[in-house]
Amino acid sequence: MNNVIYDETTLHLGQLCENLSSKIYQSRIFQQYERRRSDMEQDEQAIACKVAFQKAKEDYEELNRFGSYAPGIKEKRKLLYQKKRELDLCETVANFRQAETQLQALLDAICQQVAQIFSEDVKVTYGNPFFETSKSDCGGNCHAS
Repeated sequence: MNNVIYDETTLHLGQLCENLSSKIYQSRIFQQYERRRSDMEQDEQAIACKVAFQKAKEDYEELNRFGSYAPGIKEKRKLLYQKKRELDLCETVANFRQAETQLQALLDAICQQVAQIFSEDVKVTYGNPFFETSKSDCGGNCHAS
């Protein structure tokens, strides 16, 4: 059983979180994310590319469990990369991923701002390290300025 004592402060923080999430849902960035997600889910080409990619991935993983020298593994890997590229180049998928990255950046910025209220030394792990633009000497995803 959880031994958290709910007092007025805890309840107020819960309400503030609900208000913040409501504002995020109403934001232009989130609305664009939802539109692009819906567009992608309804796009026949995107659906076909996703199904083909998943099939190629399953086929590759099935063969790969026998090792990198299994007969036909190179062909399966090549087909997997080809299907992944086709999926990545699908316009609605690319648009969705762009909107997803923008939403993630918004959420990351909010987390960073909340953490900085407490201390500039607070480290916040967020986002995708492949898209990291700031330089930090902490050696990880601490996002210290």
